[in-house]
Amino acid sequence: MSRIDEIRIARPDVAALIDRGLLAVVERLLEVERERDAARAARSRGPIGDSRTTHAPPSTDPRPKPRSQRRKTGKKTGGQPGHAGHRLEPVATPDQIVVHPATACAGCGHDLTAAPVASTIAHQVFELPKLPLVVTEHRMERKVCPCCAATTTAPPPAGAEQPTQYGPRLAGLAVYLHVGHFVPLERTADIIEVLTGRRVSEGWISACQERVSSRLDPFINAVTTCLRAAKNLCCDETGFRFAGRRFWLHVCCTALLTLMLCHRRRGGEGTTALGVLPGYTGNATHDHWAPYFRFDSCTHSVCNEHHVRELDGVSERDGQGWAERMKIVLYDGLDLKRRYHDHDQDIPPTDIAALTARYQRCLRDGYASTPQPQTDPTRTRGRPKRGKTLALLDRLRDRQDETLRFLHDRNVPWSNNQAERDIRPMKIQQKVSGGFRTEAGAIVFCRIRSYISTTTKNGIDPCDALALALAGKPWLPKTMLPLPGRMPAAA
Repeated sequence: MSRIDEIRIARPDVAALIDRGLLAVVERLLEVERERDAARAARSRGPIGDSRTTHAPPSTDPRPKPRSQRRKTGKKTGGQPGHAGHRLEPVATPDQIVVHPATACAGCGHDLTAAPVASTIAHQVFELPKLPLVVTEHRMERKVCPCCAATTTAPPPAGAEQPTQYGPRLAGLAVYLHVGHFVPLERTADIIEVLTGRRVSEGWISACQERVSSRLDPFINAVTTCLRAAKNLCCDETGFRFAGRRFWLHVCCTALLTLMLCHRRRGGEGTTALGVLPGYTGNATHDHWAPYFRFDSCTHSVCNEHHVRELDGVSERDGQGWAERMKIVLYDGLDLKRRYHDHDQDIPPTDIAALTARYQRCLRDGYASTPQPQTDPTRTRGRPKRGKTLALLDRLRDRQDETLRFLHDRNVPWSNNQAERDIRPMKIQQKVSGGFRTEAGAIVFCRIRSYISTTTKNGIDPCDALALALAGKPWLPKTMLPLPGRMPAAA
């Protein structure tokens, strides 16, 4: 049997096409080429790359999902040898003890009711009890003066001004669920009803948020002061829309502090309104957004995680080997930082010089591999387009000091991940509820998120912290002491 006979048997559609003659085969071939060209044109109109390598949203990513950015270690997944592990540890003094007697022998069935107990085996169950609200009645005495007959009533304590009202811890829980975990108002009321048997109103939850926000001025001032004294800051911004307009969330943060602000401008005006970078003398870590570099009283470092994502785009888009080598250089710098800075040691100058030489070699290879753009004689205004690859090379060349500053300063991180983690809640809020209805609501959200994030970083119970704020005594950061294994967040 010939090859053509095998094809005719396996593909009846092709056999029918062959029977129609050579012209039918040629027409079908041309049709396939047109379909291929149309598909290529459709791809060229979309963004080049995906959300890891461009500013395209993750919803436009092709399937399967992008691979992880984590470097391969060669180790098996799961716990590594020597890992201590964790489990639910028993307590020495349980709240309640229930004894289960052994009544009959498992071997012969003999009655063991009167037999002495040789030993016991303890099984502990950790359970959440029903949480009924504790109602405290405050009785203010009224007395009549024997001299002037005037009646005097004792003043009510703080937090009990009304005949009936909810306490600050319940109000703190409601705010924590809504702002801290983005639970919508109705579902927050549902959760509280399930836990306590009492249903609060959505308006009460909103009023609690406004009260918390209005009493956070001392906290905002204290955090701003501590941030301005920090040796390194992480900065970022992200956009969101409501009321038909685009607004921006700005953040400045450290490992122990968070400060957020909602503003109508993305650039220097919004960053200035946050009140940290003007006059700041430490180091600011951020992406390549140009307005950050206008604050010249401080040094700057740029996020290498952003560089890795863009280098991935160059590798996938152009297939240039220098991009992969540059990624290795940046990751080797991160390994040096962990090896020396995490143990309070400076990186040896010889290691820094060797890494810097490799960095510059990759830049030279990148420029050699990337053709310069052709000059458009019809273009009379503006700078000629450089393309994504050349633009990245220009930034890595012009901002070499800022890119490699993490090697020279222990306080400078390798990436801006701290700010990205702190700013992520805004995106979750948009996914859950679609955003905000008013600018005032966004401002309240930012102030309370700053408070919750900072207290959580410092190991403070968020419900206790919110209760303190509702009582007019918000928790305030003082001297920022370094955590074990971390760089100091503030001087």
